[in-house]
Amino acid sequence: MTDCIFCKIVRGEIQTLKVYEDSLNLAFLDINPSSLGHTIIIPKKHYQKLEEMTEEEAKELFSVIFRLTKIIPKSVGTTDCNIGINNGKFAGQEVSHLHFHIIPRFEGDNGLPMQGLVRMEVKKEDLPNIAEKIKKEIENSEVFKEKEKSEEQKKEKSEEIKEIKEESTKSSEREWQEFNLEEQDKAPNYSEARRE
Repeated sequence: MTDCIFCKIVRGEIQTLKVYEDSLNLAFLDINPSSLGHTIIIPKKHYQKLEEMTEEEAKELFSVIFRLTKIIPKSVGTTDCNIGINNGKFAGQEVSHLHFHIIPRFEGDNGLPMQGLVRMEVKKEDLPNIAEKIKKEIENSEVFKEKEKSEEQKKEKSEEIKEIKEESTKSSEREWQEFNLEEQDKAPNYSEARRE
């Protein structure tokens, strides 16, 4: 996307203070930070929302976030941080390029927890019904069916490899036993022995 400010940062058209970069992802300091060390992490490829990525790309992105979460707070003198994403317009996404925030937190910083972002009135008696709706969506979701199928295929492949290894081991043992039997049946050959 040519007008996307984060795509321009990726292409080097806009300067930023990069703190990490690899072939797929980029992390840089937020130009309007909420706290000391506030960092933005983006995939270099343009996506607006998290669910547009492939699972493999998301794993790579989360791996970077995971590692940076161990480093960024420590580097600015704290141990805690908020890790957040505004995933879509109604969630407050201002730049339409998928991005995560790591916001270091300090004692007495007057910041709110994540639950302070929104406060809808939700009745406790509605919670079981909401949980059921979510579970049904998960059961009917192709995303989870694909994951289960993939895990089943991995399990089958693992069992095949195990069987091949076991068969290979048995085969090697049989060959060694047969070799030993052959050697035992042969008369000793002293022709090459040294004469004194």
